[in-house]
Amino acid sequence: MSRYCTVVRVVFAIAFLSGALVHLYIGRFSPHSYAVFADTALLPWLAELWRGFVMTNIGWLSLMAAAFELAVGVGLLARGRVRRLAVLAALGFFAFILVLGYAWPASSAWEDFLKNRAFTLVMAAALAPLLRAPDRPCRA
Repeated sequence: MSRYCTVVRVVFAIAFLSGALVHLYIGRFSPHSYAVFADTALLPWLAELWRGFVMTNIGWLSLMAAAFELAVGVGLLARGRVRRLAVLAALGFFAFILVLGYAWPASSAWEDFLKNRAFTLVMAAALAPLLRAPDRPCRA
């Protein structure tokens, strides 16, 4: 595996493992802070789902988010199919975050894209080369 893939895998594994810790902490000590994510959802029904379902169940959903991020982080450090599934799961997570946003307030669509969506596209583009078959080298 190329050095690029190794670095990307380790960086994203650390990010997802850290994300698991963040979800555990915030879910326990500041669960109300998740509410602002509804404000940057691109789809009105998603914002309503966030306000109505997610926030009323944030206690166990934050634990599920932590478990998901832990599994992805560990999976990125694994080999073979497990690693590939972890990359797919991470890309799915990024697709969800692309639609949900990072909860940064914005006064225009362009500002919203820059604050809440652009970095997600960069992260997905950095991770996507890891999907290549294991017998072919990973190239950025």
